[in-house]
This record gives sequence, structure tokens and C-alpha cells, in this order.
Amino acid sequence: MCGIAGYVGNGSREALRRMGEAIARRGPDDHGTHEAPGVGFAFRRLSIIDVEGGHQPISNEDASVWVMLNGEIYGFASLRDELIRSGHRFRTRTDTEVVVHAYEEWGDACFGRLEGMFALAIWDAHAQRLVLARDRLGKKPLHWTTRNGTIWFASELKALLAAGIVDRDIDPVSLGLYFRTDAVPTPRTIFRGVSKMEPATAMAWRNGEVERTWSFWRCPLDVMTDPSPKDVVAGLGACVDGAVRERLVSDVPLGLFLSGGLDSAVVAESASRQSSTPLKAFTVGFDEASHDETPIARMVAKALGLDHHVETLTAGDALLMLDEAIRVLDEPLADPSILPQLLLSRFTRRHVTVALSGDGGDELLLGYQHIPAHVWTRRLVRLPLSIRSVAASLLASVPAGGGYFSAGFKAQRLARGIAIDDPWTRDTAWRGAFTADGLTSILAPDVASAAFVGTAETTLALRADEAVSDPSDEQDDFWKRWTWAYLRTFLMDDVMVKVDRATMWYALEARAPLLDRAVVEYLLKLPPSFKLGRWSGKRLFKDLLRGKVPDAVLRRPKHGFGVPVSDWLRGPLAARLADLTSPDFLREQGLFDADAVGRLVAEHSAKRVDRRKELWALLMFQLWYRRWMMRDTSERL
Repeated sequence: MCGIAGYVGNGSREALRRMGEAIARRGPDDHGTHEAPGVGFAFRRLSIIDVEGGHQPISNEDASVWVMLNGEIYGFASLRDELIRSGHRFRTRTDTEVVVHAYEEWGDACFGRLEGMFALAIWDAHAQRLVLARDRLGKKPLHWTTRNGTIWFASELKALLAAGIVDRDIDPVSLGLYFRTDAVPTPRTIFRGVSKMEPATAMAWRNGEVERTWSFWRCPLDVMTDPSPKDVVAGLGACVDGAVRERLVSDVPLGLFLSGGLDSAVVAESASRQSSTPLKAFTVGFDEASHDETPIARMVAKALGLDHHVETLTAGDALLMLDEAIRVLDEPLADPSILPQLLLSRFTRRHVTVALSGDGGDELLLGYQHIPAHVWTRRLVRLPLSIRSVAASLLASVPAGGGYFSAGFKAQRLARGIAIDDPWTRDTAWRGAFTADGLTSILAPDVASAAFVGTAETTLALRADEAVSDPSDEQDDFWKRWTWAYLRTFLMDDVMVKVDRATMWYALEARAPLLDRAVVEYLLKLPPSFKLGRWSGKRLFKDLLRGKVPDAVLRRPKHGFGVPVSDWLRGPLAARLADLTSPDFLREQGLFDADAVGRLVAEHSAKRVDRRKELWALLMFQLWYRRWMMRDTSERL
């Protein structure tokens, strides 16, 4: 796991140096550069495979092809053997050198042969051509922009800012998407003119322009026909075991993230069974009981024979981490679990350099809290709108409360969507911070007009359409569409951003076996009947774990990586929120309507409406704005 940055065109050694320093925390073990006329590559390395010999950038024998890789290529040993049989000579044992020779052997088709998580850059000196590529699910980040015929790219936005080639001009559409979805979705960034590389995509740059862009993977369109439950469970177990086995390969200490959930337990069970040595597992607990999963995690660890380490997160710990989070997040992200993720990463890094996570299970097995609401609402759409509107009003009137997903919070969130017919608009209303109308009300009129606040549901629907051959066919599987849309939006732009930035801030590599291509394709092809009804609640994972962990683990309801935001906003964060939403600050900023924002704060403070999501999104944006828009960030980051 590393950081890459560079340019092709009219750059400078000084700009390249600043870019490398901006992402130094991603790779504290080694750094390297490659410079040639019109080319600059800067690399920061976290050494995982071939610790001694894996220096980057790395080239072929005649230095005509140079590669930088952030991430891991799984199963690279078999590719290496194939390339050796074809006559290629290797100097190292690294997966990065496999990319060098794969490009020589197969050219632009090489990316379809690479499995893993990666963002990479290839400089082809013979063709005077740069190629950038990002892995199938966007697990590793890659940002790029052009200026005066030069392309600049980097693992993180902060490196492009450090180069001094980005005008800090907020894109109003990205602003609107952030407040509607809690993140800025790919391919956009918060700044005009800067993009994120799409997943499963490669792009070639030559002679000062984009030569071509192509995709090397898409959603599988076929579906399993009448598979037996026994075969489905066995097939899934084989896929998970294969994915975990590949991710246990490491030349440095490796452990596990362990929550109280099924996803991390499935990964832990497979890893503990396949590892030749006992594994360490790491859990962050909370001093607020309704958010704490430590007791369940202890049960799993004991049953699997894991060396379990626990650190308890207090409100004070989390709040002290808030400013660190804003340094980490060079783009606004309204996911409060960035705080425990940072603390978990810091804690884990004291013991190991690589950690396996359970990310991906909720998307692939329909595990999110609002899935049952979708199931029922899809039936309720047959009722007259007037009846659903009355029900929405009644739910919205339930008093707010604190704690993990309190009854009042769930009722008020449910009220936002049950009267909406379109499933993508409904989903966005449930999950995001603001509805379209709510966001319009708090933005300054000119900003609201430019933000196109309805873009969020349109984006989700477009992603969903990628999962089917004919989007106009109403018989196509809604749940496959939903899963693919979430893999391409929420997972990639929120969950994986949070995990990547938090782990790399502490030079820790996170690997997600459930996002292995074989696992993803297997579960995408599975009929939805194996994820809903009597198979709901991730019964497939429960069947994999049955008899291996206590039944109490399998019976426990879904519990996310939550943070007691609602209470914090009325308590220890109230003064900070008041400062950042003061009328004077908002007027100077020119983005928000001060009166409308004031009403949101007052409603939450009085416990009339639970505005935790709206106010957390606003707080995180304002903290980001003060850190990244109101001070000189050309300094070392």
C-alpha cells in the first residue's frame, strides 16, 4: 500500500517534490522518483511484499516502461510464472514488477489479467504515453486533472493541491451531491476541473490529450438458475476461502479488524482456519453502551482462537480525533465512523502492518438498515398517495431520541421516503443527509440553483442501470440493480474512502476479501431470494459460521460502526457547531442561508427533530472548509 503522484507535460521537480511530501504518510518506508523530459513520477512506499527489493518506480530491462503501483495484485505469483515462460526476466519478487512485464506482454489488455486493489501509472517511453488505471471496485484512489496541456495525477487530492495546480473553486454540483449522499461521488471531486478515475477503467494520455479511455470489467448480467441452498453455501464458502487465502500473503505482520458483525466474523473464521500461525484481531469499543460491540467480538475471538486486542473509544477520544480527520480528509465526507476508523487504524498499526476487513458484506447481501423499509415500501406503493402521506406525517411526529438508531430517528428517517414512488429518490432520501427540498432551503439561492440538487437520485439510477442489459425492462431484478448501484457509489465513495484514508494515515494496509472479484461476481449472480425473506439478515454468512461461533453471535441484529453523533451535537460539539454556523460566518462564506441553518440547529437542540445527519454533514463540511479553503495548504500536509 503506497502513494503515487506525477505529471506528464510541463511540470517541475519542485512541484513533484511537494506532491510526494503531501502523501508521505501513505508510504513511510521508502520513496523514489523517475524523471525524464516532460515526465515526473513520485512514489511513497509502505513495504508489504519483497520488503528489501520492492523499490518504486520500477522499470523493465531497458527502462522503456516504468510503473508505480498503489495497492496489491493478488495471485501475482502465477502471472509471474506465466510471464517468465514467455521470456520475461524479473529482478524482484514484487507484484509491481509483474505489472511492468504484463504491460509489455499484453499492452492495454493487461488490466483484465490483474486481480486485486490498485491504482497505477505506467510510462511507456517508446510510445511517449502515460496509462492510468484503477481497480474494479475503486478500492484504491486515483485523482487527476489537466492544465495547459499537462496531466497531473495523485493518490490523494491533497497532493494536487500541494503542486499548486488546482484552483480551489468549489463545484456546486459536487457540493449538492455531498449534502445529498454524504460524499462526493466519482468521477467528481469537490473542486471544478479535478476528477477521480472511474473504477475498472484505464486511460491513456499522449501528445497533450486523452488518447483513449476504456473499461476492463462490468457487472455480470447472468443469474444462477434454481441453485440449491446447500450448493450456494458451499460455493460461497469456497469463494471466501480463496479470497482470504490470497490476502494472507504478506512479508510483514498481518491481523484482522473484528467488529461484532457477521462480515468480519466470516473473514476471521476463514483466516484463522487457513493461517499457519495464530492471528491478532483488533476491536474498538465504545463507552456508550448502545454503540458498543465488544462483548460479541470477544465471543467470536475466543471461539476462533484469535489473539484479541480491544481499545475503548470515549467521547473525548473521538472529539480529539475530529481535527485529525479533517487533515486526513482533503475532501468533505459526512461519515462519522471515520473517527472510530482512525482510532482503530492507529491502534492496529501498533501491532501489525496489514489488516483484513469485512467491508462489502452489507452491499452484497442486502444488510443495510433500510433494506426492510424498501421491501415494505415497494408493496405500499399500491396504496393511494394520500394514505402514505398521512403515515409519513405520523412517523415524522415521533419524538427524537439519542442512542444508536433510536426509535425516533428511525421513524423520522422512514417518513422521508414512504410517500415517494421512485425507488432511487426514496433510497437517497433515507440514506443521505438532506432531501432535495431540504438542501435547497439551506443553500443560498444562487448556490442552490447551480447545485442541481436532484442529481443524487439520477446518479444512483444511472449506476443501477449498469447492472442490467435493458434498463427499460421492469422485470429486471431491482435488488441486483440496488447492489451494483451501492457498490459503485456508497461503498466506493464513502466506505472505501474512509477506510483508505484512515488506514493509510497510519501506514496500515487494509484488505477486503469480500470484495474479491470472485466473491462479488458470485453474489451478484445469486437470485435475490437468497438475500431476502427467510434468507434475510445475511443467513448465508450465518450458515458459514454455524457451529464455529456461539449462537448469540448469529442471533444478534445488524449493528453498524456507529457513533453517538446525536448527543454530541447537543453536548460537547454544540459550541463548535454554533461557531461554524454563526450568521456572521455563514454570510462571509456565501454558501448557506443563515436563518434556515439556525432552524436546523434549534430543532435538534430542542429534540423536536433528530437532525444528526444534516448537522453532522454541515459540521464536517464547515470544518473542511476552514481547513482547506481558508488557509494556505501548500505547506507540508
